[in-house]
Amino acid sequence: MTAAPRVWFDTPHPRLRPVLAAMIGAGVLLAGLGVAGDVAGFWASLPFLTNLVSSLTGALFGIPVGIVVVQRLLQAQTDANDRAAAWRLALRSAHHMRTAAGALTGPAGTGEELARLLARCDSAVAEAREWAELAHHARPRPRRLRASMYQRTYLRQVLELHDAARQALAVYTRTSHAAATAIERIRSEAGFLHDQVRPMVLRLDGAWLPPPQARALEHLDESFPADLPRAAAAQARAVELLLDAMAAPQLAALLPEDDAARAGLGDPKLPLPMPPMEQLTKVRAELGRLIAQLDRARRAGALAGEIQDAVDDSCRSMPRATVG
Repeated sequence: MTAAPRVWFDTPHPRLRPVLAAMIGAGVLLAGLGVAGDVAGFWASLPFLTNLVSSLTGALFGIPVGIVVVQRLLQAQTDANDRAAAWRLALRSAHHMRTAAGALTGPAGTGEELARLLARCDSAVAEAREWAELAHHARPRPRRLRASMYQRTYLRQVLELHDAARQALAVYTRTSHAAATAIERIRSEAGFLHDQVRPMVLRLDGAWLPPPQARALEHLDESFPADLPRAAAAQARAVELLLDAMAAPQLAALLPEDDAARAGLGDPKLPLPMPPMEQLTKVRAELGRLIAQLDRARRAGALAGEIQDAVDDSCRSMPRATVG
């Protein structure tokens, strides 16, 4: 009950408040004297003075009230303009975040393509594991002789894993060229929203974003890690080194049935160079870690989109004249 009068009392400038209080006090005094004069019949023969004192009494009340009301209206309009300016800044920053998120996450369907390639790798590793023991314990044969069925089946799964992992690396390459710049832009705009726009909105008694988006902006390093592109690049390099060590062209040359296709492979007395199962498992594990890094990037991009949606919703809840 006391909050509203206090707000109106705090509206005038501190140096103006004593003057307004004195005017109201003088008005109360004159009003009291006027009533006492009416009772005593003092004003009956003084019509001009009566009008003058009445006007002065009304002015002593009206001027302070008018000043407070006008200043309160002006302050409300100023706050509305400042609030609209703050949300315009929020809209701009959120739009820039979503634009950068598009570069961070890559084209639509990237996640589904990576999931499909990872499923191919899982299938190849599982199939290779079924044939691994038979293939590695098959009777040694020269390279120019036909490889055993077990060895050929195992090698086909090795090449399937190699091909799927190479395609996954190609997908990563398409999505990573602008990742470093994108994450820096997202972090910059998110920091601006939390450090600059949020205090402006709260100072004007406005409601900030919903708790999930507000926490994401507050915990910047968790929501948008700065080392995300570097970690993904290092993981991609680890996968590439493992694939290079598998010598896929040499393995592919062992598969044709025609012995002439393998005639130029060096010493025919050497056993078939089949990668061990541990190497295949390691390729799959490192590729999974790379895709996990890309999933982190997609989650960061999706979070940037959620923040823009929250900002849009907050702006739509305000009067159009205020936001526009």
